[in-house]
Amino acid sequence: MSRLALPQGEVEKAPLLAPDAWRNPAYLHFALKTLLATLICYVFYTAADWQGLHTIMLSCVIVAQPGLGATMQKTWLRIGGALLASLLALLLIAFVQPWTDSLTDLLAMSLPVLALAAWIAAGSERIAYAGIQIGFTFALAFLSWFAPLTNLTELRDRVLGILLGVLVSSIVHLYLWPDSEAPQLKTRLAALYRRLADCLAAPKEAVPLAPLLVAFTDSEALIHRVRAEPLGTYAHPWPQAKDWPMRATLAQAEEIARLSEGYRLNAAPGDPTLARCAEQLRRYAERIEQEATAPGEQLTADLTNPFGPALAAALAALPDWGPTPIATEPTG
Repeated sequence: MSRLALPQGEVEKAPLLAPDAWRNPAYLHFALKTLLATLICYVFYTAADWQGLHTIMLSCVIVAQPGLGATMQKTWLRIGGALLASLLALLLIAFVQPWTDSLTDLLAMSLPVLALAAWIAAGSERIAYAGIQIGFTFALAFLSWFAPLTNLTELRDRVLGILLGVLVSSIVHLYLWPDSEAPQLKTRLAALYRRLADCLAAPKEAVPLAPLLVAFTDSEALIHRVRAEPLGTYAHPWPQAKDWPMRATLAQAEEIARLSEGYRLNAAPGDPTLARCAEQLRRYAERIEQEATAPGEQLTADLTNPFGPALAAALAALPDWGPTPIATEPTG
C-alpha cells in the first residue's frame, strides 16, 4: 500500500525589506522619485482647488515601477486603458443611455465592456494592466450613480488627472536618476547564448532545455522593457541602446535552437558540429558584452544532415554588436 507524501511544512517568509535595502542607493532613489512626483501633483491639486483631479496623485504611485522601461510600460497601459474606458462610457452615456430605462438595459450596456476588460486582464502580462484600468475607469465613470448620468465633468476630470499624473511621473523618473535596464540586457542576452551553447554541447540525453526556455522568456521580457524606455531622449543614460540589434539577436537564438535540435536528431555518431557551434556561440556572447564587431566565422557542417546548411547560415547571420551594427531592428 503506497504512502501519501505529507505536505511540506511552513517555509520561511520573505523579509519585508530586501537584504540590501539600507545599502543599495537604488531603493532610496526610487522612493525619492515617487515621493517627488506625488508631492508635485499634490501641490498642483491643492493649489488649483480642483477636487475632481484626485487621480493625479494615484497615477504617480501606480505607474512607479522598478526600472525606467517598466514605468513607461505601466504609463502607456494606464493612459490607453483610461482613454478607451472613458470613450466607451462617453458613447454609452450620449447615445445609448437616453433610450434605456431598465436594469436589463443597464446590464446590456455594462457587461460587454466589463467582459472586454476581463478578457484583456486575463491575457499577456504585458497588457493585463490595461484591462484592469478599463474595468475600473468604466465602472467609476458609468456605474457610480443610482440614476442616469448627465454630468460629464467627473469623467473629464478623472481622465485629465490620469494624464497629468503619468506625465509628471514620467518626467521625474526620466530626468532624476534614470534607472535604465539596458546594461542588464547585454548581460542577459550573453547569458542566453551561453545557455544555448551549453545545450548544444550537452549529450543528446542530457540537454538542459528547461533553463534555456526560462532564459528565452526572461530575455524577451527584458527586451520589451528596454524598448519601452525613451531611448531617443538626450536624458537617457544609454543612448546607444537604440542601435542594439536586440530583437534580431533573440530571434536568431531561437532559430539556432530550433535548427540545432533538428541537426541533433539527424546527426551521425561522433559528429563534432554542435560542439564547434557551441564554441562559436560562447565567443559571440563575449562580443555582445563588449559591443565588439564579430569577425566572419563559417561553420563547416555535415552537408548530408538536412539541417546542416541552415544551421551554418544561421550562425553566419548572427547580428553585429559593434559600434555601427549591421543588423537593424525589425519595424514590424
